[in-house]
Amino acid sequence: MSSTEPADESAETESDSKFLASITFVTGEDANVGSFLLVVGIVTCVFIALFQFTLPEPISHLLTAGVLFVTVLSAIFAALLDSLGYFEQAAGDAAVATTGRVDSSARPWVPTDRKAAPLPPMINFDDELRDYAEMYDGDLPEQFDPFIRDYLRLKTNTGNRRTIASDLRADLNPIGALFEEGTEGDELYEAISDGLFRYIDSDTEHVTLDRIVFYDAEGNEVDVSDIRDQLGRVELTVSNEGEAVDVDVLVQFYDAGGTSISSRTCKVGTVWPGTTRTVDTDAFVPSETSRAGTTIRVSNPKPGLADA
Repeated sequence: MSSTEPADESAETESDSKFLASITFVTGEDANVGSFLLVVGIVTCVFIALFQFTLPEPISHLLTAGVLFVTVLSAIFAALLDSLGYFEQAAGDAAVATTGRVDSSARPWVPTDRKAAPLPPMINFDDELRDYAEMYDGDLPEQFDPFIRDYLRLKTNTGNRRTIASDLRADLNPIGALFEEGTEGDELYEAISDGLFRYIDSDTEHVTLDRIVFYDAEGNEVDVSDIRDQLGRVELTVSNEGEAVDVDVLVQFYDAGGTSISSRTCKVGTVWPGTTRTVDTDAFVPSETSRAGTTIRVSNPKPGLADA
């Protein structure tokens, strides 16, 4: 069981994407957060000057207060759009609209204008894109353009990656249509599709318990039944293919009838994308113990930790 309940993330991310696409009439086609706030500031100054110099008190003060209120709301709206990655998406769309294609360099999926953030292994598709580029002698067909554009967004954004991954899954369909089933291109398509589906799904599937070992008081590796009614030590190795998460592993002790007798929570801590972490802790094994089982629990890292 995970400490965070799984939700229908695919529907949520798809709805976020549709929302971002529906507000272009407010922000304009080539919007970025700086230009948006600049326009808001200019409009605010114009209206305040107009009210202050042309209207008597207290009407001018009331209208000025109203303008300032709208300005604050606009700033909050801009911050929300920025957190959802809207301005990055708009910038990518504008670049494609200008050139008609994404960057046609040998590796167009490598960001050049912004620093890339590390990708979890399951959504790092650099190898697959490199293989595709070799198939086409470095000149990928235009069907790859939307995918590469959103993949660049994925690399430079950590705040809404599930939304972008949902967009990538839709971008993948035209690529899949290029290849017959069983071909090399189709196998690469299936690998990318599987990674995206796994990423969009629950965090618990991103974290795996690779190893659990019990030791007696002398440090010898033993079966859990060999240290019944004793204080032993349990060692756990956890791997993470997804985003950074805080991990706890609940070790449960069962009797011969399968009834849970007691449990021990082992705090693994923050496990970063693509890393493996090993921890060990003391654990008292009840006298009726026949076997042990484990449950992985994940939660979001403490604020500020994931960006450290």
